[in-house]
Amino acid sequence: MNSRVRLLSVLSICLAGWFSSGVHAETGYVTDMLQLDLYADEAMNSKKRKLRSGDSFEILTRKGRAANVRLPDGQTGWVKTLYVVTKEPARTRLNKLEAENENLQALVETLRAQVKDKQDRIDELEGDESSVVGQLASAREELTELRDANEALESTLSAYGSSVPLSWLLIGTMIALALGIYGGWYFIDSRSRARHGGYRVY
Repeated sequence: MNSRVRLLSVLSICLAGWFSSGVHAETGYVTDMLQLDLYADEAMNSKKRKLRSGDSFEILTRKGRAANVRLPDGQTGWVKTLYVVTKEPARTRLNKLEAENENLQALVETLRAQVKDKQDRIDELEGDESSVVGQLASAREELTELRDANEALESTLSAYGSSVPLSWLLIGTMIALALGIYGGWYFIDSRSRARHGGYRVY
């Protein structure tokens, strides 16, 4: 069965060589599972190098069962057309597809890593937000305590209202209240900016 397939392949290659005119340059490939000799002359007496299966070249002219070819590096020579095909061999195409698939797989892994990094950053920011909310609640509690302390101070000062001038009493109360409010705001602001790189988020 394999011998029949090989025979049909050889016959098809021969027919392709016989019907090609050589007027227009075409691209040829070394057929599958073969190393093809490149000769210096049409008589194929002097070998120059070996070509591997899948190697491509430009077919300049065809003469019988020989073809004058030019390699991608500019080197020219003669090869046997019996082992030359004008379509890229299946094995070569498969190797290229496998290489492309590996590149795509690597790209997918890179994109997955980038997505994970972004998601981790989002989770971190959400955690920071929760922490800031907790700090704000704590600061509000401290501010409430300061206000309660101010009210207690006002009550104490009221008890000594007869011995302390009213203007002093009002000034002291205002200063204490202002300091309490400012202290609470400053605490909230500094903690929030420290968590967000110096920027305010409220």
